[in-house]
Amino acid sequence: MRNLLSIIIPVLEGMEESPLKHQLLAYFPKQAEHFKTIEDSFVKLTAVLHDRDHLKPFFHSWSQTNNSAVTVAGLSNRMTMLIHKNLPVADEAQLFRSVASLNRIVDEDLAVVGKVLHSDLFYTMATNTCGDDGWLLRQYLDPSARAFKYWKDQNSLRNKDLLIGLLTTLVHEIYTHGEVEFILPKFTRWLEDDFGFDKDTLKHTLAWITVHCGPTEKNHFFYAVNAINYYVKAMDINLADYDLSEIVADYLSKKAAVMETISASLEPVLAEEEIA
Repeated sequence: MRNLLSIIIPVLEGMEESPLKHQLLAYFPKQAEHFKTIEDSFVKLTAVLHDRDHLKPFFHSWSQTNNSAVTVAGLSNRMTMLIHKNLPVADEAQLFRSVASLNRIVDEDLAVVGKVLHSDLFYTMATNTCGDDGWLLRQYLDPSARAFKYWKDQNSLRNKDLLIGLLTTLVHEIYTHGEVEFILPKFTRWLEDDFGFDKDTLKHTLAWITVHCGPTEKNHFFYAVNAINYYVKAMDINLADYDLSEIVADYLSKKAAVMETISASLEPVLAEEEIA
């Protein structure tokens, strides 16, 4: 059975030789314990039929760990602000190449291609699974999920060093590739067997996951790689001076804390209960 690392590592191994490749291959396996915690949370979620009210906190908080389009767009905005404010840039052409690559990460999310907002796809998945859209209520936001999003936005939108934001985006994109590939077969079995969804309902409910599988998130990761490579040229930065260990460790530990907490409150329905 594939785990998150077995999905992620081959993509990292396919990178061109660079400090990024060496560090990612060195630091991701060190987070095996956190990967296992995340895997266990999804296994617990999809193992049985749960009380739908207990699913609402799970989907609301989980959504906050995946919601990155606004953050990426904000980071792109900060990069172009360098030009707008006439701040020092070694090579403006390389900076705009970096922005162009970064923006490709959110084409699908913002319906520039595909014509459907990915937030709408998540809405459909969560609402069909929870029974209604009450999962959107902020009362279901776990403090751990709020902390995760605050940390991620702090890195991308407030840290004075824009490269920290780009590196955080890089880690997020390769992790997300692993997550969607890992959960697709589990969600498919769960919704088909335990919820009894017909093929059409199943297809629409799984769309948020399926559109991110295959090349989508993998391409997003390589767009993030390109954005970094162009940015260091634009700003005359030595990428080897940056250590990714803290970003990787913080991302995985905070993500694991969210998933462990929100899966702990899940309760299975009684055997005789049925989906309303």
